Amino acid sequence: MSALIWIGIVACIAVVLFLLQRFTSLEFVKHARLLFKTWSVWLTSIGAMLSTSPDTLLAIWAGLPDELKQMIPSTWMSYIGPGLIALGVASQFIRQDKLRREREKMERRL
Repeated sequence: MSALIWIGIVACIAVVLFLLQRFTSLEFVKHARLLFKTWSVWLTSIGAMLSTSPDTLLAIWAGLPDELKQMIPSTWMSYIGPGLIALGVASQFIRQDKLRREREKMERRL
């Protein structure tokens, strides 16, 4: 249920942003479509989801094989979400060459 609420909130934010772009001077960057392919967006999104819905994290933990559970202390579960968010922030400094080339192509066309 909490994942549906999360998706609903994200959808509402997207609608508000598109309405603001349409009726105000707000302008998206030309390569906005490529941002969804970046590591930072994926890592921070997954980290935020795991931080806000512990049920999801517990379900993932329950599905792990026992050998893997023994290798990872259960006390680390509370650090997984914030750790992914921190990795997402750090990954913004890593250049993804394929996306850079796609961005340059997009900017040349416009």
